[in-house]
Amino acid sequence: MSFKVLKIAIVVFFALHTKAQTFDIEQTSQLIRPRMKLDSKYTFDPATKDTGGAYACFENSASFTFPIKRKFGTEINLDLKNFKLKDVFKKNVRIKASEVLGTFKVAQKNISFGMEDTLAKRGLYYINAGIIGLHLTKKYRILFYSANMNVHEDSKTFNQFTPRFSTVVGQYHIRGLRKGFYYGMSLIYSDGLFVPSPFIGGMEPIADRWTFNYTLPVQLNIQYYHNATYVVFGVKTDGYRSGIKLGNGRGNMNYGNGCTYLNVRHKFTRTIQVYGEVGYNFYQFMSFDDGLKNNRVWPERVKVPMNTSFYGHISVQIYFGKSLLEKVTDQLF
Repeated sequence: MSFKVLKIAIVVFFALHTKAQTFDIEQTSQLIRPRMKLDSKYTFDPATKDTGGAYACFENSASFTFPIKRKFGTEINLDLKNFKLKDVFKKNVRIKASEVLGTFKVAQKNISFGMEDTLAKRGLYYINAGIIGLHLTKKYRILFYSANMNVHEDSKTFNQFTPRFSTVVGQYHIRGLRKGFYYGMSLIYSDGLFVPSPFIGGMEPIADRWTFNYTLPVQLNIQYYHNATYVVFGVKTDGYRSGIKLGNGRGNMNYGNGCTYLNVRHKFTRTIQVYGEVGYNFYQFMSFDDGLKNNRVWPERVKVPMNTSFYGHISVQIYFGKSLLEKVTDQLF
C-alpha cells in the first residue's frame, strides 16, 4: 500500500471518530447532548493456521460530553400588514441559539498482531480532550466546529508521547425532523502527518420508518425506526494511529479497516440508551512509520498484511438534558 493510500485511510478513520458515526437527527442529538458513554469492543481473528496477518483487539472506553456555555432565546416581531404564514419563521420569529460543550475520553486497548512468525502483544492508551461549538445562523443553519487534542501511546512509550490535534468546521442545513445535509472540512495533525479532508453528508427519508444516511467518504447506511428502537445496516471505515515501541525505538502504528455492520439502539428511558453492534472487517491494513521523534527506527516503512475478521461492540449511554439541535427542531417543527 502506498503512502498516499495510507494517508487517505488515516483521513477516513480520523474523520469518522471526529464527526461520529452518522449525522441523522437522532445520532446528531446524541453527539451534542450532555452525556456519559461507556463502550466495549472486541475484534477477533478467526484464522488459526499461523500468526501471519492475525489481529485481535479488546477495547474499553469512557467518554463525557458536558456543557460549558449555552444561549437560547426566541424573539417575535410580527408585521401584521405583510403577514404571511409561510414566512413566520423566516421574517417574524428569530431563534437565537449557541452552545459550547467540552468533551473528554479515555480508552485502553489490548491488541495482538502477527508479524511473520511472531505474535506481538501491546497495551495502548488513549486520552482526548476537546470542545464542540454550535451556532444557529439567521437562515436556520447550524454552524458547528470542534477542536481536539489527544495522546495515543503504547504503555512503553507514554514517557515519549507526542500530542495529536484535529479540528472540524462545517454547516448543517435543517430540512425537517428526518431530513438535512451538512458539509465541511477536517484537519488532522498527528506526529508529523498533516492531512486536510473535506466531507459532505446528510439524511434522506425513503419510507415512513426508513432513512438513508451518508457521511462521505466514511460511511453509508440505511436506518429503520420503530417506537424506541433503531436498526441500522451499512458500510463504514474505522481505525487509529498510535505511538508504539518496536525494536529499539518509538514509532507509529497505523491501523485501518473497511467493514459492513448491523447495529441496534434502544431507548429504555429518556436518559438511558443501550447499543449493540456486530460487523465484519472485509479489509484491514497495518503499517508502521517513524513519526517525528526518531532517526529511522526501521530502514524502510513496515507493512503488515492482515486477515479479515469479525467484531462485536456494546455501549451504554446516559443523557443529561436536551441538545441545542433538539431545542431548535422543537421550535421549528
